[in-house]
Amino acid sequence: MSLAKRFVVAVFLIAAVAAVPTAGARQAGAFPTRGIFVAGTSLAGIKLGDTQAAVKAKLGPRYEVFDQSKDVVWLYEYQGGEPLGMGVRFDKNLKVVALFTLGTPVGWKTDKGLKLFDPISNVYQYYDTANESRCIGYDALTMPGKKFTSAFYSAAGIVYGFALVGPGQNVCQ
Repeated sequence: MSLAKRFVVAVFLIAAVAAVPTAGARQAGAFPTRGIFVAGTSLAGIKLGDTQAAVKAKLGPRYEVFDQSKDVVWLYEYQGGEPLGMGVRFDKNLKVVALFTLGTPVGWKTDKGLKLFDPISNVYQYYDTANESRCIGYDALTMPGKKFTSAFYSAAGIVYGFALVGPGQNVCQ
């Protein structure tokens, strides 16, 4: 990795660590300081098809609404100025159709041990197949499933995010 890329990654890591609160026990209805991504299943305990009430019960009421013409997105963000946290997209029936991390929240990982900030090549150590999708400013290694697509976001050669999307949803969030 070139010196310039190392510098960019180092600055990114320092900013991300400074913006995340210290770890603590998760209470019911509280946004987790350390989320777990289970490919094909859930992100931070939220599953595709969950209702808004179920999301609020698990993650709490501290979210911002991003209303699009087609869908509504709830953004759960840590305090600190950086957009770090998680997004939850709902369809017109108010059911979860996509889940994704915002930025690179420190401490988030998969149930198999892949961590944010790991080299993107580590995805292949934990998961059998992955296709590549080009998004604006980043890439997504995707694993299509029967009902859902799991995605591992990459920038500058590192894993910087996770997503779980339903049919008809774009992995480039």
